Amino acid sequence: MSARRRVTCYVLALVIAAAAVTWLGFTVGQRPSTTYPWWTLAFFAPALVAASHLSVRFRHGDDVDLLTLHEAVLAPLLFAFGTLPVVCTVVVAQIGVSVLARRSVTKAVFNLAQLALAAAVGSLVFNSLALQGEPRLATIGWLIVALVCVGAVNNAAFTLVLAISGGRSVPAVLRELKPVIVPGWLGGWTVNVIAGLLFVLAYESEPAAVVLFPIVLIALHLAYRERAAAHADRQRFAGLRQAARTLSQPIRPLDAVDEFLVEVGDCFDAKAAALLLRSDGNVYNVYLRHAGRSSSFTVPADGLGLESVLAAQPQPVRAAISEPGAFAALLLAAGWRDCMCAPLVDEERRIGAVAVFDQTGIERDSVAELAVLEALARETAHTIARGLLFDEVMDERRKLDEIVSSTSDGIFTLSENGDVLTWNRGCEQITGLPAARVLGRRDVFRELDARTALGNRVDLARWAQAQSLPAEILITPPGSGDRRLSCSTSTASDGLTRTLVVVARDITPAERYQELQQQFGRLVEAQEAQRLVVDHLQQAVAPEPPSVEGAEIAVAYVASDPSSPTGGDLFDWRVLPSGELHVAVVDVVGHGVAATKDALTVIHTLRFAAVDGTPLEQMVTRADSLLSAQDSELVATAVIARFSPETGELRVVSGGHPPALVVRANGEVTQVRAAGGAIGWPGVGSDDVATVMLGINDALVLYTDGLIEARKNVLDGLEALMSHAGDIAALPAEQFVNELIARSLRGADRRDDSLALVVRRTRVREIPGRASWDILPGDLASMQAARHQLRDWLGSHRRRGDDVVLVAGELLANAVVWARSLVVLGVSLEADTVVIEVSDDGRGDSALDQRGLALPPNGSEKGWGLVLVRAVSQEVQTLSTDVGTVVRCVVPAPPVARTGGALAVPTL
Repeated sequence: MSARRRVTCYVLALVIAAAAVTWLGFTVGQRPSTTYPWWTLAFFAPALVAASHLSVRFRHGDDVDLLTLHEAVLAPLLFAFGTLPVVCTVVVAQIGVSVLARRSVTKAVFNLAQLALAAAVGSLVFNSLALQGEPRLATIGWLIVALVCVGAVNNAAFTLVLAISGGRSVPAVLRELKPVIVPGWLGGWTVNVIAGLLFVLAYESEPAAVVLFPIVLIALHLAYRERAAAHADRQRFAGLRQAARTLSQPIRPLDAVDEFLVEVGDCFDAKAAALLLRSDGNVYNVYLRHAGRSSSFTVPADGLGLESVLAAQPQPVRAAISEPGAFAALLLAAGWRDCMCAPLVDEERRIGAVAVFDQTGIERDSVAELAVLEALARETAHTIARGLLFDEVMDERRKLDEIVSSTSDGIFTLSENGDVLTWNRGCEQITGLPAARVLGRRDVFRELDARTALGNRVDLARWAQAQSLPAEILITPPGSGDRRLSCSTSTASDGLTRTLVVVARDITPAERYQELQQQFGRLVEAQEAQRLVVDHLQQAVAPEPPSVEGAEIAVAYVASDPSSPTGGDLFDWRVLPSGELHVAVVDVVGHGVAATKDALTVIHTLRFAAVDGTPLEQMVTRADSLLSAQDSELVATAVIARFSPETGELRVVSGGHPPALVVRANGEVTQVRAAGGAIGWPGVGSDDVATVMLGINDALVLYTDGLIEARKNVLDGLEALMSHAGDIAALPAEQFVNELIARSLRGADRRDDSLALVVRRTRVREIPGRASWDILPGDLASMQAARHQLRDWLGSHRRRGDDVVLVAGELLANAVVWARSLVVLGVSLEADTVVIEVSDDGRGDSALDQRGLALPPNGSEKGWGLVLVRAVSQEVQTLSTDVGTVVRCVVPAPPVARTGGALAVPTL
């Protein structure tokens, strides 16, 4: 059953009990009719309402007990009337109190049933014991007994509801209520009884005196509240002194932090107390005492938790979950009902805060309690600051002792008469003399044979009479050679005696170190020279990447040994006269410069065979025959590829090399298997030629075995390489090879050099069929540039260009002589010919013969170039006007053809 349902059942039981006792009192224990006027009942109800509002609140966890003057007003009501009028008056008064206080239904019904039951029991007891006509003293005695029953029923009902709602035993609740039993229940009941008896006597003498009861109640309430406040203040200040004394007793205040928090919690009747101290690292150390247990933790100084926010408050604060504001959510999240906090400030420096949570007992003036907590915080701040200062001093002392004891420098002190006072570990290591052997002696330096660099004796024991002390001394420790010490001295005085402090550094190893440093410098210079040679070698063996229209190429290389960045892995790429791209990758057995030399020999041999027109399928065999005549011991694997950027045709042969890879634009990776034997090995040569067509953005990857052998298992290495290549297929060529090597070698054992080369097919830029250049007369550089660009233009169109360049050059040389300001060279493709037009703004028809277009005179050395123009041209035309001259030549320029890998050039 839930706590809410248990409380509801308990309240219903109280209601039933109150009704039963009221009926019993009305039928059985009714006294004979009294002579007190019934109209006074109308004043008793307001008096009971006032008595309930004039209360002192006692907090018990989430519940509040009100110490009221209810019994004081109830006493004359019990004395004058029967059970039914008494209970009815109490019920009417409690309904008014609940409405004014806006109590919940359950709480209102509980209070009504509690007080109605207590009034019914008290009336039943009084009417059953007191007899009509008894002496007044006896009647008042029975009234006191009835009020005892009223108080017992009230307190029992309140205790039971706390036990039922909290699921605890009655003894446990009574232990928690112990602080209020004597001052609240007993003291409050006594005050109520005394006041009630006075009201009875006044009412018996004059019933109209009931009108004055509220004035007396107010006076009693104020007196009781002030007394409770004064008692609370005395308790707070006594607790403050005890807490401050607890913290200040030990040298290190934090050693007593648990006892301090216990005293603070008792002082403020709080369930928990906390001390927050700022620490290095922008955090707060939190010490918490709660439910009899201590804990400590850290929170960030700039955090958003409750402890961080409390520690950041500049002024004392008090908050509760029932009050609106930001603190309510923080308290609820932390599991607290209320809190008070005051900052710890020591001489304008904030060092933390002290806080208490969930106060119990009699509620007091919050302003006064904050003032007490602030005073405690000031005293605590001074105490903790003193302890922190002591810790800093001790820490510095400890650090100094560690430095003195652990430093390699010798540190010792001498008294004014020359006795050795201190002798650290550094002195022991330098001199070989333990401290126990030298302390208190004056002849230590004579034993060490102390002297200057010139050999003069040094007696440090007579330092007080010496005018100066040497900066360097030589000593001879027992059983070892001479040692050179660099000494710095200082004098300390306490006003009565002086002490010499000497710091001696052993500089003997410095001379040896200087010699080693010189040797190391020479070694570094030699290594730098060797690295420079290696760098130059790398630059020499790495061919410049050719500019190939329709292809993107890149290469990356990683040596197995960073200190020897060259090896037997080498590559070559070259555009052949046929327009194909020749690519080769070679792997020679070995490392270092010797392997690089052998690899370079193989690369050059393959290049020679390619340019010489050796068919691709015979490349490996011919290279082996050429190399074996020079070096019969050379062994190398090789893979050679021929790529046509225009058609995308790729042909590959291999000599013992790992299979090439084709990486498609969509990330698909396939192997290009071209079997064959390695150079310098039996069965050398290619078995076949593998042919593959590359689409736009497809790529060829050639590599050496270092990339696939790094994982120890070659098949796993090849599978990983293909996976990596597919993942990065979209990267540009330069990034592709670098990332491919990085991924393949990540976390692997680099036992061999690694090289990767990529050729990616790109779109071929369309070359226009016409071109023109402007040349200024006298500008030889522009004319030479035009000739070079003309040759490149012809190469882009795969045309033989020697005759075209010859004719264009001769025409330009002739035109610049006669031009006044500008010469224009224009060319265009027509079938198997190139049409050349050279125009200038020189003189007209009369000058044609002078241009040299006719045969030169006999014996003349000029004009023969234009004769050659007519000889190689199919057609020569001239047009001369007043504004200039145009010469048009048609020169044969057939496309380059390929037959079996060799070049076939048509004859003129």
